[in-house]
Amino acid sequence: MILGRFGWIVVIALLYAGSPAKAQNIRYMGDGPWSEAANWVGGAIPGEFDTARINWANNTVTLDYEAPLVNRVQIGVDESGNLVIEDGGVLSAFQDVTAGNNGSVTGTLTVNSGAVVNVGRILWAGRMGSFGTIDVNDGAVINVFSHLWFGPDSTGSCVVNINSGGAIIQTGNVDGILGLGTINAVDPSGGTATLNVNDGGLLALNNIHAAGTSIQPGSMLNIYGSGRVTLPGDFVGVMESYAAAGFISGDDVVGNVAVSYDLGADETTVVVAPPPSPSSSVSEWGLYR
Repeated sequence: MILGRFGWIVVIALLYAGSPAKAQNIRYMGDGPWSEAANWVGGAIPGEFDTARINWANNTVTLDYEAPLVNRVQIGVDESGNLVIEDGGVLSAFQDVTAGNNGSVTGTLTVNSGAVVNVGRILWAGRMGSFGTIDVNDGAVINVFSHLWFGPDSTGSCVVNINSGGAIIQTGNVDGILGLGTINAVDPSGGTATLNVNDGGLLALNNIHAAGTSIQPGSMLNIYGSGRVTLPGDFVGVMESYAAAGFISGDDVVGNVAVSYDLGADETTVVVAPPPSPSSSVSEWGLYR
């Protein structure tokens, strides 16, 4: 189920209005499908007030249907865990989805072709000493209404891969910004993040800090092949500054990106720089003119 730019979050908010709070943290025991109620502690599939936790001795949980709305999803909480969303799977969280929540553990979220993840607030990876991995594969989409906080806490780290045909899309209006190695897009967190927009992948951002602090030292935004990063409005100067500062690479060459603005679409696009023609010149940081 994919509703429009704001539709699904409005539906979720209406479900919450006037409802009694019965929040629980519910762990999945062992490996198996999300739909197996007996594998959830307490014998019930998590609902809209619950936090679903995938953290049972590095277990793997699969989801291939439209699951009931949950409040939060946490993968890797004190113990490692893996969540795989398969073709036909739809996972919607009213608040956050986290890959790597805390402790010296790993949390892995894999979203495969035909799957959708809807995040009502923040998509986190690599929190509080953990290691987070997010893989968005061919034809899969993660819709995020608010922030992307990757490597947001001290000693946490993560790798996020947007692969061919996959997309991470910030669906909010002005709310929501990118943070790699920061929890507020201003100050370094001490964590690190590597965000790879691979050949055919799309990272559609709402915003990035104009002062150059959305990507902190030790973190990197890498673009490969035909991968694209887009932003609404004119961010040409901003994105060129990030590339010049060494925070964006194209095909593993720091600064090797081309940034353009489409006036009609009111959109900035960042891609790998094309090979230089005989008449082209290249700036000292690798941006082609």
